[in-house]
Amino acid sequence: MQNSMKAPSAFVLICLFSSCLNYLPGATYTVLISDFTSSLDNWGGGSDSTLSTVDSTIPDDSYFRKAIDLDGNGGQKAKMVIRRPTNLNSIDSDPWLGDFQAREIQSVQLDFSNWSVSDTIYLRLALSDVANPMITTGTWWVSKTFKTFAPESGWGSASFNISESEMKRVGDFNGGFGTDSFTDTISDIKGFRFIASSAGDSALGDGISGVIGMDNVRLISTIPEPSRSAVIMGLLVTISLLRRRRR
Repeated sequence: MQNSMKAPSAFVLICLFSSCLNYLPGATYTVLISDFTSSLDNWGGGSDSTLSTVDSTIPDDSYFRKAIDLDGNGGQKAKMVIRRPTNLNSIDSDPWLGDFQAREIQSVQLDFSNWSVSDTIYLRLALSDVANPMITTGTWWVSKTFKTFAPESGWGSASFNISESEMKRVGDFNGGFGTDSFTDTISDIKGFRFIASSAGDSALGDGISGVIGMDNVRLISTIPEPSRSAVIMGLLVTISLLRRRRR
């Protein structure tokens, strides 16, 4: 009878331990996501943006869609910039901005699509302690690496690490370079952009002509969400109770 009581308890402990492995130090967590199920979630910039299900990867699954200067007449091409904030009054309350250092934000991931018939998009991440490159008092950092989306390539994924070794200080609208350190900048994020930039030497973006799409933008941290922390604590309490029952 004693052995039959031990077996279920051991099995439960093994299952709980396996679940906890996902929450060990060093694991990563999605702390914020824009999946555009019902709104643009305050992403925008440049050309008009809309929610759309046309050409989505999953039928009826909406995403962020932007048509950029479809006529494509040379100098009339618009720069590809998807940005936050779209309203300067929302900076202090925008969950995608703020102190990335304290929140241990380590990367940004997203799904992206290029339907332009002529232009390749070299997608990069740009971050700053000012809202846009027209402001000359801050510092902009742009990812050194980029994800290439060829003309009419459709959907793909991209990921950008937020670290000083993988981002570089770039010029503002007037070509000036800020002097804020990387740590100081990411401790007070006020500008957050996805740009098309082949050179990666500014936060302005390349001119393109065509339609682009964005979905499932994720902010990744090493700090779990409060709800996940609660799950971890619940598992630990359950294990403790089971161990007491076995004594």
